Amino acid sequence: MAKPSDIRAYSLANPTKASEVIPKVLEHLRQPTYFRTALALYRRLQFGRFLDSSYLFTNRQLDTQLGQLDTPWFYAFVDRGCRPETEVWLFGSWEVETQSASDIPLENEKREETSADRTIRTLLLEFIRSIKDIGTPPSIHRPEAVLAAQSQLATSTHHPPNPQLPNPNILLFGAIHNTTLPHLQSLDLLSPPLLPPTPNHTFHFPISALPPPTPLPSNLRWGTVSPTHFPLVRSRTEIARQDYTLARLPNLAIFSKDDPADAAPVAWAFVGLDGSLTTLHTEVEYRRLGLGMKLSAKLFREEMVRFWEEGVERLAHGNVMVGNGASAGMCRNLGGRDWGEVYWVCVDLGRV
Repeated sequence: MAKPSDIRAYSLANPTKASEVIPKVLEHLRQPTYFRTALALYRRLQFGRFLDSSYLFTNRQLDTQLGQLDTPWFYAFVDRGCRPETEVWLFGSWEVETQSASDIPLENEKREETSADRTIRTLLLEFIRSIKDIGTPPSIHRPEAVLAAQSQLATSTHHPPNPQLPNPNILLFGAIHNTTLPHLQSLDLLSPPLLPPTPNHTFHFPISALPPPTPLPSNLRWGTVSPTHFPLVRSRTEIARQDYTLARLPNLAIFSKDDPADAAPVAWAFVGLDGSLTTLHTEVEYRRLGLGMKLSAKLFREEMVRFWEEGVERLAHGNVMVGNGASAGMCRNLGGRDWGEVYWVCVDLGRV
């Protein structure tokens, strides 16, 4: 079973150290067996923005040849300094070893626990303990900015403020695979423990399969989102995105030619820190014009170039909440392929 000494944490704050560690992990994960399932973590490592609080955790020895292991292994990017935004992206070897439908239990169905399950659960627990052991650094987002974004979001979406956001014990995992979620649930560390996590479809978009570019309607023009538009962007999503992060994400927007030069956009989309299509939105009066598809395709073609590597499939991705039929339909029309479900979950370090 995993012991704390088996978990290694590599600081990515030092550019020299990061340049030693990251290429080894990317080379391993770009193997066809892992690449698509590990895509969110892969892109997060590619994106960069490594801070003093950025770490790579793994139970593998990166100073040796990364061959096959007989026991479960994982890689995780962790940055507690970006809370309350996503702090952990994780990929575990079990996510590709249990891909067949027969290995994934249906809702409310339990399968017999195996020794591999117990090993994975122990590994995840020691990983979470290791995160707790490094301590809680200050957030890069000022407390007043976090609370202001949260309050503005609550006002615009009529959702009550989330009291967990400023809590340093709450650790947000992003894009958690549907085979990893049951292990986290069994550890009884999720917060709130009684609220079922919301599933999201993960769509993969081969760039070569995108529909050909089409022009905008004659009364619209292309542009980009500026900081003055961030409150509007935040008001159209259920996520309290922080200005510090929005300012660093590649984006595209569509504006009305009839509006003043400083007017707000009528549609927009961003590339997230994990390389995903995020915060895609079209204002109500401009819907049914195909602007979402035009935005997404142009964003993939022009703003994802930084991620392309020689000999590696050019693949974009995005997440759509299960039940959002309109967005899922748009993704399929873009040539997107549903690769399975992922979750965003909160782990309460106070329960460890």
